Amino acid sequence: MSFQLHRMFQTARIQRRPLFLPYICLGYPSYQASLQAAKAALRAGASALELGAPFSDPIADGPTLQEATLHSLQHGAKFADVFRMIQDLRSAGFRQPLLVMSYLNLVEQFGWDDFAEALSETGGDGAIIPDLPLEKFPLFNPLMRAKNLALVPFIAPTSSAQRVKMADAQGAPFLYYVSVTGVTGARKKLPPGLLKALRALRGQLKTPLVVGFGISNPAQAAQVGKAADGVIIASALVKLISRTPVSKIGGVVGRFCGQVVKALHKV
Repeated sequence: MSFQLHRMFQTARIQRRPLFLPYICLGYPSYQASLQAAKAALRAGASALELGAPFSDPIADGPTLQEATLHSLQHGAKFADVFRMIQDLRSAGFRQPLLVMSYLNLVEQFGWDDFAEALSETGGDGAIIPDLPLEKFPLFNPLMRAKNLALVPFIAPTSSAQRVKMADAQGAPFLYYVSVTGVTGARKKLPPGLLKALRALRGQLKTPLVVGFGISNPAQAAQVGKAADGVIIASALVKLISRTPVSKIGGVVGRFCGQVVKALHKV
């Protein structure tokens, strides 16, 4: 539940140990393969997971995630499968926080009340919805909080001081910082000035800061971890899965995530 996320980030900040929150695309390349990838990431030391629900029009996603979500949809993945995965992970004994990454259209169609109820009942901890306007948070935050669930705001390099302040005031366990002005995707280098911007921003915030978009490997994660409270890797992990035989996905994901966790622990 969301209190676990708050406590986890508070502890991490005290210990000066950035957290790793990898992204798993539900149903890619199959439901069971994505479940094995999720289990492997958690066994390797991931602090939490971002479980991506496939959507036909993922406006924030670059080519890698678009292809993965399209594959998942074409092979029968459904929005409700995200609750099935949360339940399967809980039944397997994993206790790390689990966050649903979804687009607003899917949640609206499912219904906010039903979404919060299903997320709470299956053991989820919150949601990350890239296209949910910050102005709409007062409508849905109370509903989520009533179920002890978190709703995570986004901020970006282009966010005004006023919007950063608004996001910081939402009482979220962390803010999702989009490191680039663009879509998701693995990149060879971190954006110029990113670390300086993160350090300045983090000093102004009461809410922990987690960075996503464009982080590709353990070395980059460690660099970002010096200036942030956590790191999300999505496209690079999905691309790795796309190159891996299904029978070996668990092992490959586990090794990659273990390397990222080890790199962050050295920060």
